Amino acid sequence: MRVLCRKEVLAFALLSATVPMSVMAGDEDSKQAYPERPVTLVVGYPPGGTPDTLVRVLADYLEREMGQRLIVDYKPGAASNIGAQAVARSVPDGYTVFLSARPNTTHKVMYGNLDYDFARDLVPVGLLATAPYVMVVSADAPIASVGDLVQLARTYPGAMTCASSGIGSTPHLLCELLQQETDTAMLHIPYQGSAQALQDVAGGRVDMQITNVSGTLQQIQAGKLRPIAVMSSTRVSSLPQVPTIAEAGFPSLTSAAWFGLMAPKGTPSYAIEKLNRSVNVAMMNPNLREAMAQLIYDLPPQPNTPTAFEDLIAEETQQWTALLHARNIKPLH
Repeated sequence: MRVLCRKEVLAFALLSATVPMSVMAGDEDSKQAYPERPVTLVVGYPPGGTPDTLVRVLADYLEREMGQRLIVDYKPGAASNIGAQAVARSVPDGYTVFLSARPNTTHKVMYGNLDYDFARDLVPVGLLATAPYVMVVSADAPIASVGDLVQLARTYPGAMTCASSGIGSTPHLLCELLQQETDTAMLHIPYQGSAQALQDVAGGRVDMQITNVSGTLQQIQAGKLRPIAVMSSTRVSSLPQVPTIAEAGFPSLTSAAWFGLMAPKGTPSYAIEKLNRSVNVAMMNPNLREAMAQLIYDLPPQPNTPTAFEDLIAEETQQWTALLHARNIKPLH
């Protein structure tokens, strides 16, 4: 056992004298009691989309671990950055959190008019899930592989089209990355969402789209869309015959959607710890794991700590911001 030296004893005594016991006791009481009321989860997308399905499947399990209700508050707009800005301005007491995703990491480039800084004004709690992407073409298209698509793009520069759910979205970023990595030129066609884009791909009006597996599975099974690669590092159980993008010869295109919890800067550490622990304990529940698998979500890698999530955000911000600058993607105002 280490014995305190005289200087350390004096320093501790002075510190104790300057901090009222009532304050220290109050902090401890807050830590033990948190959360004492419902926690609001702000979702920056409208109800019914991929983020909403994740929130719905997670909510009951998180409520059990937290011991309080989870109130979902939808604040859509600017690729979820309107919601992020609202949370950044909220009281940092642990009772307001945000469902973050990749578009938040590039808001300085795409939405510079918003008055918040994702990396500065929000702090990470933990990763909630990842979701695989798939590259699809029309079932009637003369394209059986990513190699076929790239060859056509090289043969007819600028003629091939790539749909996405909007400028700055991950499908758009992956379309741009595909062009950069293969030295090809394709025409990007942004939509207001994935549904209409998929209809146009299935109908042959657009050549290709990269989107969530969950949103395409029904049309793939109906024979309207042909999957030519999943963008994940491993094959997807619901599409076992479809190669990964690395197996197709383009490992640098490996990517997945991700969703995580953020809180306003200044949120007490005990609240961050409780929320993170609630997420990780909930993920151990076999019923939740099965429900997430059915919706084609993958569990976050372990250890799932605020620091690990912070590292992911820093890496993503650097990678995709650099791509937007390299591809000269203009901001949305």
